[in-house]
Amino acid sequence: MPSSSPNSPRARFLELGEPERALWLDPAEAEFVAHGFERASLNRIIASAGESKGRTYHYFSGKGALFDATLERRLEPLAGLMFTPEALADIDPAGFWKALATLSARLTERFQQDATLAALVRTLHREKAAQEAVSDKLAGFRARIEGVLAAGRSVGAVRDDLPLSMLADVALDVLISVDRWFARHADSLPDGDEAALSQRAFSLLMTPLLPQSKNEGPLS
Repeated sequence: MPSSSPNSPRARFLELGEPERALWLDPAEAEFVAHGFERASLNRIIASAGESKGRTYHYFSGKGALFDATLERRLEPLAGLMFTPEALADIDPAGFWKALATLSARLTERFQQDATLAALVRTLHREKAAQEAVSDKLAGFRARIEGVLAAGRSVGAVRDDLPLSMLADVALDVLISVDRWFARHADSLPDGDEAALSQRAFSLLMTPLLPQSKNEGPLS
């Protein structure tokens, strides 16, 4: 969730215990999974929660804030899988890419295990309004990518002939494109193929980021 003042709806919501938060988040999750973001009904969520509009707006500024909180709860278990740039700054180039490939495999496994999270992320791919609702999260994710690439550059694993911000944009675009493809096609893949295909797709991310000496192209 975005940062907030001590008196904001978000701050008040964060002061609640997990059972109270779930009163809204459980029905919100079901609603967003079933209908997406734009077609989801805040009134249906409020009714399912057994709460009033007044009390709901005391904790949420609107449907976007509720979607943001719902997605955040699903993402929380993934936090322990993530690397900090500092953790990647003292390994060799091969170790850097091996660490990221391992992270990619673990994230793929989690998405396979958590159909609800996968559905919420599919909503992000499909609906611009959903992206806008979590714009702070997406900006934070991009900043994390840039930090990881900076760590990779410091150990010689990432090319240094292009601006880091450009490389971060390229990496984010590749990640989104690959994840969007899996969101559309995963259900039609034979059992066991998704993980193997995801591992091979990791090369799509790795190749444009490698130092030029290891990734010579036709313009070299």
